[in-house]
Amino acid sequence: MDLLPLNDIIVAVVIALLLASFAVAWMRLPMRRNGRRPVAGWRASLFVLAMLILAAVLLPPFDDLADAHFSAHMAQHLVLLVVAPPLLAASQAQLVFLNLLPLAARRRVGRSVAHVPGMKFAAHHSSTIWFVCLSSIAILWFWHLPEAYNWAQRSEAVHDAEHLLFIITETAFWRVILFRRERELRRAGAALILVAMSVQGGLLAAIITFAGKPMYMPYATNPYALADQALGGVMMWVIAGLVYLGAFVVLFVQALQQEPRSGRSPLRA
Repeated sequence: MDLLPLNDIIVAVVIALLLASFAVAWMRLPMRRNGRRPVAGWRASLFVLAMLILAAVLLPPFDDLADAHFSAHMAQHLVLLVVAPPLLAASQAQLVFLNLLPLAARRRVGRSVAHVPGMKFAAHHSSTIWFVCLSSIAILWFWHLPEAYNWAQRSEAVHDAEHLLFIITETAFWRVILFRRERELRRAGAALILVAMSVQGGLLAAIITFAGKPMYMPYATNPYALADQALGGVMMWVIAGLVYLGAFVVLFVQALQQEPRSGRSPLRA
C-alpha cells in the first residue's frame, strides 16, 4: 500500500489535532446553571462537520481527482469558499479553543488583543466590513487568474497557502455577516452584501463557463478540458449561488421582522 505524500500527511495531522484540541476544549467549557455550556452543542457539531468535510476534499482520493479534473478542483474550492467557512463562522469555535488556556492566560490574551493598535477601531467601525468583503473578492479573483492558478498547481506550498487564504478570508466574511453587531451592520445591510457577493462570484463563474478555450494549463491536455472547465464554472455558479441565496433569504426574513427604524442606513459607522 502506497504511503500518503508528506503534504497530505501534514493536512491530515493538522485536521486531527484541531479536532482533538476542540474536543478537549469543549469538555473544559463550564456548565451553566441550566445545565448547558456557553457554546451550544449544535455549534460544536458545525465545527466537527466542517473539519470532516475539509478532510474529505483535501485528502485522497478526492484530492487526487482534483489534480486530474478541473471540475473536481472547483468542487474543492467551493468547499473552501462557501461550505466550510460559514460552518466555521457559525460554530464560534474560537470561544471553545480559548478554554485550552488557564483562566489567567485567557485574560492576558484578551487584554493583549484589546491593546493591539487599531483593534478597537476594527471591531466597531463599518469600514472593517468593506475591508473584509473586498479582501474576499480580491482573493477569489486573484487565485482564479490563469497565471496564479497555474502557479498554485506547480507548487504544493503555494497551493496550501491559496487554500488557507480561502478559508481565512471567507470565514472572516461569514463572521461579519452572521455576527456583526446591529450598530455596525443591520440584517438588511448584510443581505445586500450577499447579493453583491453573489453577483461578482457569478461573473467569475460566467467567464470560466463560457471561455472559448481552456484557461488553466494543468488541465489543457485533457481531451475534454473545455467541457470539464464549463462544468466547473456551472458548479461555481449554481452551488455558490444557492448558498448566497439561502443566506440572503434568512437575513431578509430577519430584516423584515426587525422593528423599522426610519432614517437609518443598513450600513453605518
